[in-house]
Amino acid sequence: MLIALIGAALIVKKVAIAPPPAPQWVSVQTKPMTLHIGLVGKFEPIQTIVLNAPFEGVIQSLEAEQGQWVQKGQALLSMDPTLIELQLREALSGQLKAQRTVHELNNWENGTQVTRARRALRTADISLSNLEGRLRENRHLFERGIIARNELDELEQQTKLQRLERSSAQNELNALLDEGKGQARQIAEMELTNATVRYEQLQQLIAKQVVVAPFTGVIVPVNAAQGAGVTPLVQTGSRVSQNQALLGLANTETLKIVTTASELDINQLQPGQRVEILGDGFLGEPLLGHVQAVGNLALPSDDPGDSALFPVTLSVAALTPGQAKRIRPGMSARLNITTYHNEQAIIVAPEAISQEGSEMVVIYRKGEGQPIERRIVEVGHANAEGVEVFGLAPGQVSLGSPSRE
Repeated sequence: MLIALIGAALIVKKVAIAPPPAPQWVSVQTKPMTLHIGLVGKFEPIQTIVLNAPFEGVIQSLEAEQGQWVQKGQALLSMDPTLIELQLREALSGQLKAQRTVHELNNWENGTQVTRARRALRTADISLSNLEGRLRENRHLFERGIIARNELDELEQQTKLQRLERSSAQNELNALLDEGKGQARQIAEMELTNATVRYEQLQQLIAKQVVVAPFTGVIVPVNAAQGAGVTPLVQTGSRVSQNQALLGLANTETLKIVTTASELDINQLQPGQRVEILGDGFLGEPLLGHVQAVGNLALPSDDPGDSALFPVTLSVAALTPGQAKRIRPGMSARLNITTYHNEQAIIVAPEAISQEGSEMVVIYRKGEGQPIERRIVEVGHANAEGVEVFGLAPGQVSLGSPSRE
């Protein structure tokens, strides 16, 4: 029994005086650190427009149908120009008449009416001058008793009438001259301007007789483009009014992706973050994009207990013509959104970090045989490799708690 106790004491003494285990030093170097969020969304056209009838008339030919992929500048339909050509001729006639009126007013003083009025005034002046000459002679003759009184009175009456006629001719000339000035000319010039604008507008409309695609895209129903109810399809021979909706066109040159993020992920997203886009419809050809908009208002939900979902819109880099043909609105997309990236991150194992009060501490040395330091660090993001820390340079960290050298 005594021997057993002595042996046990020796074992305890041996364990008590055994040195502590050596700390495990791990090398740390800068390396890229990237965090992602995976979402699923759908492609949508960035722009959908409605193509309207340029003028009233009949659809002469329809070259496109719903769902058809069309290129920029491709003819979609043409209009019968019969009615607008009639309006164009009437507008040209009105413009020519207004031009003639303005030209007449600009040359009014040398115009036909003024010339005729001046000729009438000149004739009246000559006649009055002749009568006044005869009247002077007859007065001398009457004073000498050669002619009778009634003959002199008759000539005086003729002279008075001629003076009135001459005054009337002068007034008529003055009135005609006034017609070519002031408001009359302004009215004529405004009428010419209106007639010219009307004619030019009709010329612009008739130039749009053939409706073409303003960009590469897909023909969609008009109600889809307007967000309205069902709109009857137009057909060849249909009579349409000006600005009536004919076709919808979704722009496929540039697409966007619409998705949703849960309330757990939404605060990690912000505009400008890089996105890698994958999809079954374009395998082997990943696309790039960026977060464009992050919704601040949750989408409506019928179940109050469901996790809130927020809308997120992603922009897609410009597509090549080949990609634009393969990637169609409505296709699904898998999204790999980069929420954080640090090219020079220092990542350490969680065991290397100890908390002392409110501080996070790491035992650090620059290399083997170098002095051991107690470094206070700030903790950043975490991934499968460890925890990102700030305030630490490349070197070695201890996974234990070594004593200071």
